[in-house]
Amino acid sequence: MRTQNSEPTGCQIHRFRFTAGLLGIICAIGFGSLGWHAAMPPRALADDVSDAAAFQQIYNELLSRMDKDVDDAAAYLEAKLAEHPEMSDLNILRESLAGRFASDGQDEKAWQQFQMLLDDQIAHVNVQGNQYGIWMTIQGMQGLNRQSPEKDKMMQATQRGVNALSSVSPELEMQAQLPLSLLTAMHAKALSDDGKEEEAKKMVQARLDRLREINTSDDATEQTMQAIVRLLRTLSTDQAENDPWRDDCIAMIDGVLESALERFPESPALQSDYAETQYLMITRWKQDDPDAAKARLDRVTKRLLPISGSNRNVQSTLRRLEIHRERIAGVKPAKTLVGAAAPDWDIDAWVNATDVSRESLKGKVILIDFWAMWCGPCIATFDHLREWRKEFGDDGFEIVGVTTYYNYAWDDLNQRASRSTDEVSAEDERKTLESFLKHHELLHPVIVTPKESEMQSEYGVRGIPHVVLIDREGVVQLVQTGAGEATAKTIEAKIRELLGKGKGK
Repeated sequence: MRTQNSEPTGCQIHRFRFTAGLLGIICAIGFGSLGWHAAMPPRALADDVSDAAAFQQIYNELLSRMDKDVDDAAAYLEAKLAEHPEMSDLNILRESLAGRFASDGQDEKAWQQFQMLLDDQIAHVNVQGNQYGIWMTIQGMQGLNRQSPEKDKMMQATQRGVNALSSVSPELEMQAQLPLSLLTAMHAKALSDDGKEEEAKKMVQARLDRLREINTSDDATEQTMQAIVRLLRTLSTDQAENDPWRDDCIAMIDGVLESALERFPESPALQSDYAETQYLMITRWKQDDPDAAKARLDRVTKRLLPISGSNRNVQSTLRRLEIHRERIAGVKPAKTLVGAAAPDWDIDAWVNATDVSRESLKGKVILIDFWAMWCGPCIATFDHLREWRKEFGDDGFEIVGVTTYYNYAWDDLNQRASRSTDEVSAEDERKTLESFLKHHELLHPVIVTPKESEMQSEYGVRGIPHVVLIDREGVVQLVQTGAGEATAKTIEAKIRELLGKGKGK
């Protein structure tokens, strides 16, 4: 991470400077996903080569002991900390112990190591580098908590981190804004998940207000601009805990991105954040309006091309945007579908269905709903889907959902689906879909297409939710993309027309 006025200099731990090989082992938590340009910032160090050699020796011995007996390795580290109290930075090695305990299934001991590391970092919160260290350690605790969930312990950790980062000395306040913002988002989502929605919303609003205050002042830095971009992006994901503020955050993102690049146009970090966030806007958050998404794609591509030569992250995002452009270019225009026979269905498997096939649905009015578990606007339509199936199901009407594989797994404890870091088999993902549908009380059958299916393109899908209404003769009568009451009214009116039910209420 860059400090305000300097380029990153590599990972430095209080009193010790490390070789490049040791850097990757000790300090790599979380940076890849966050896109930071360096590892943990320095505490204030001395350049004593003998100290560095001593640290290296202890570290190597710890690794050797961990390979034989991790409990013995933990006792060894405690002994060294007692023997050398001036080498408190040996606490950073607790992260390695936590990882080994976790891989051995000893989650409680792993948590204890993270807890002691966090205690040390909070006790020294005003030492350079510990602001990011706190965030990284709590990220590690969160990863462990996914395996052995204990909400109270995790919420206590995030609250401690927020409190510590909120109380840093004035000279470190700007550097603390990014980790503080990310921890605030983590804690607010935990509060929302725990039913404390109003408290969570106040916390988010207070953080946003403070970042706006900083970023409209002379105190603004690349890092404080990055803090508000990352905060909004984190709060805009499709996790259920983000429901209270997702739409508001998405609405703010464009203005914040433009302000950040206007203030710091040469910042590689902000250029990369702009590119990645716009990619998400085009492919997920704003893809329910195909024409607007196409216009945004053209505008963003034009904006990114001049800076792509010197920024590899931007180059990578541009390549992904071009792949997306090619995909949507191959999608059949929706207007050519209406009045034509409905295209074939490409079925890898059925979920939520018994003895259902296209043949068995002949003679019915069919609403095909293209959707995904990660799609917030799709979930927003579920009330309408339930209502329509209940009201019109006995009149020859059926809903058929269509989705595909996204490597999602079901979390029984929290009753939600989320993208897995491990490979999820097709069979297990179908079980996840079954749990998801049951949780949302959706009873209609769902087609799961093969990953490389052309069915979505054949039905004109450029964004989801995407609805295609087919009449009793198998002819497409309506195509609608997006959520919202106006779209729902249009769809319901057409359902009534095709069923001969009149206008309704």
